[in-house]
Amino acid sequence: MSSHDVTLAIYSALAVAVVGVELRSRKPGSRIPSLGRAFSRMMRTRSGRVGIVAGWVWLGLHFFAR
Repeated sequence: MSSHDVTLAIYSALAVAVVGVELRSRKPGSRIPSLGRAFSRMMRTRSGRVGIVAGWVWLGLHFFAR
């Protein structure tokens, strides 16, 4: 198994975990905020907006730049 395969497996596991948490948050009575609500809360502050932009930049540099 190469390092590329390990990296893909880790990112796939993270994606599955995010989808699982999102599904769990959609259940009635859940105290877990949905992804949209969490982003809305982060966008209320300047540091939250900077963090979100930094996250998008990181994703762009790692997944789309070649």
